[in-house]
Amino acid sequence: MFRRSLASWLVIAACGCGHAAAARGGDVTDMPGPVDQTRDAVSLDPFRAVVRAKVLHSFERLSAGDPSAALALMRDDVQYTFEGQHALGGTRVSRAGVERWFGRLLRLLPGRFTIRSVEVVGWPWRSTVYTVFEDEVRPAVGEPYRNRGVQVVDLEWTQAVRVHTYVDTAKVTRALDALAEAGVGEAHAPPIEE
Repeated sequence: MFRRSLASWLVIAACGCGHAAAARGGDVTDMPGPVDQTRDAVSLDPFRAVVRAKVLHSFERLSAGDPSAALALMRDDVQYTFEGQHALGGTRVSRAGVERWFGRLLRLLPGRFTIRSVEVVGWPWRSTVYTVFEDEVRPAVGEPYRNRGVQVVDLEWTQAVRVHTYVDTAKVTRALDALAEAGVGEAHAPPIEE
């Protein structure tokens, strides 16, 4: 049952076929208010409920331009991969590298997240969190856009050891290209991979 629902999330995120976004026509000006727009069943399992709340809180803080809550969930030797061949792509191999990456992300492509689903699977000593999200991105230069994605986080004792974020990289690349054309050199900088 879970595998079927995860596969459905991945297909929806990859195709950009979310029902709510389709109904809104993709306009970034009409994103809903609260970050938490999930319709997930509330878990009576305290571990899953706590992890879910921490994930939602970290996305709320990121939407406000503060990555500290997300960073607090990561081990020092976390591996953080963001898909694509661009200034935000690649894999970081330390929390310090991820902190630098978040700084670049927030400078270049600040956004506001809407979380559609958070699923926590496993046990405290080894679990995985699947988050389906939308990101309303408003670069300093260029057109605002909406991206949809899935983030997969492997946890050990509630600390992230691996994070992998999948989004429409063509949208990210177009936005970075527009910034670079406007003279923002960091938009075409090599990926942060420390």
